[in-house]
Amino acid sequence: MIIAGIVTTTDLIVGTALTTNSGKVGFGTNSPRADVDFEGSVKLKTYSENVETPDIASGVVIIDLSLGQTFEVTLDEAVTRFTLLNPPTGSTAFSIKLTQDGTGGYGVGIDTFRDNGGTTIPVYWPGGGVVPIPTTTASKTDIYSFKTFDGGSSLYGVVGGQNFA
Repeated sequence: MIIAGIVTTTDLIVGTALTTNSGKVGFGTNSPRADVDFEGSVKLKTYSENVETPDIASGVVIIDLSLGQTFEVTLDEAVTRFTLLNPPTGSTAFSIKLTQDGTGGYGVGIDTFRDNGGTTIPVYWPGGGVVPIPTTTASKTDIYSFKTFDGGSSLYGVVGGQNFA
């Protein structure tokens, strides 16, 4: 049985199931550590991710992880660097879809990540660290995914596929 009335509070705890604290919502925790924090397993029938479409500015692509985990970049100039912003503490993953425009021929420094302060972020690749060579053919697409276990101080990169039509 739930009896509800009018409550004004900055913290709300409903048993151990739901907690609100400082604008954060926790399920199964009294101290939410993120905007929404689940302590336990989660079952989803389906989900979707926000897709960001960052521009290339003077050869630099900004990958802002506070905006999404999936990024689509149309290559209309060469990419000399990726700047990684707002990685959450701990572990996260993100993917980048790179599509050459109708002209093509643009190079991509796929392992040239830096943080907001300009510090190089090392990217570790499988196969002994062989850096993939991005496709430069007009209208072709490559997909790369990256995982960090240390809040963005280092990345592990994998090729999701190259030279898609």
